[in-house]
Amino acid sequence: MASGIHDHAALWQQVKQGDRTAFDQVYHLYAAPIFSMVYKHIRSRADAGDITQEVFMDLWDKRADIIIQSSLFNYLYSIARNRTLRYIKRNAARPESLDLLQELLNEQGMPPVFQEAYSASVIRTMESSVANEIAGLPAQMKKVYHLNQEAGMSVPEIAELLLISPNTVKNHLSKVRKRLRQAVSRLTFLFFMFFIVLLIAAR
Repeated sequence: MASGIHDHAALWQQVKQGDRTAFDQVYHLYAAPIFSMVYKHIRSRADAGDITQEVFMDLWDKRADIIIQSSLFNYLYSIARNRTLRYIKRNAARPESLDLLQELLNEQGMPPVFQEAYSASVIRTMESSVANEIAGLPAQMKKVYHLNQEAGMSVPEIAELLLISPNTVKNHLSKVRKRLRQAVSRLTFLFFMFFIVLLIAAR
């Protein structure tokens, strides 16, 4: 592992000296994980691709002035994360996961005590929303969900118990998961936009 780290450090030194072949190697090493991180949060392949390309173009254009404090990947990840946050704020888009919302809280310097209270509030609201969504499910769908999630029963076991086909069980579970994802996604959007409004008002 240490050898790999040293190899990557040597590769970066070659990039700093203008070695295009070394830069291509860096791109092939890190482009995929950087793209995956960005795409995870914005769910637009085209825009995630653009952001990834911008990260590496900046790396090449500013290579002579860049100082890597820890590792090249950490540097690229940090730049990609910041560009992703700017993209979301600029486009009034919503993040696709709560961890990016937490990164935004960290980036804006919110005191830890307020971060903890805010995060706890988000979690409580999410849990309440999920519970309400489950409570509102059709009876058969709710029964299938509880048997699977709480009783730990498999699809064939549920099908046998309820005298329905395994495909029907799978369809019920798929619909429940979709509804729960949508509920969490809506709340994520509302929390994110509320925080953006606070940031704008504070300026």
